Amino acid sequence: MGRPMNDPSEEPLAFLFSDVARLFWRRLETAWARAGHDFGSAEVRVLITIVDNPGLRQAQLAERLYIEPMTLVGHLDRLGGRGLVERRADPGDRRAKLVFPTERAAPVLEELRAISAGIRAAQTAGVSADEAAALRGLLTRVRANLAGFDIGEGR
Repeated sequence: MGRPMNDPSEEPLAFLFSDVARLFWRRLETAWARAGHDFGSAEVRVLITIVDNPGLRQAQLAERLYIEPMTLVGHLDRLGGRGLVERRADPGDRRAKLVFPTERAAPVLEELRAISAGIRAAQTAGVSADEAAALRGLLTRVRANLAGFDIGEGR
């Protein structure tokens, strides 16, 4: 089940980014499902961000996750339906909603993180700590470059 090996120096970075992300999240979702947790990767990423940053406005949360606000609403609806997050009116702006984890969120997230530990270790097997740090730095820079890219500039 693999593709023929191409010269890695010729493969577009976008293909590598896409493949690595898809394979990583597929392995995580499979591990979570085997443990009885029916979560998608995007939902877990939203949950992690909410647990680590309670009380963000929905708009701030969407921006931090690099997703559209309407996409976030679907994730919040599913997480809220599971009793993991709640939205409260912002006392400073009744139109805005603040998002908080419920008491159930931390233990569920802790279990998901424990299940994920093996997958996270596998992703960097054979990679030194310095190489992992360099990769993290490069990917952070690439993300920042793309986050600031105006779609009209690409034409």
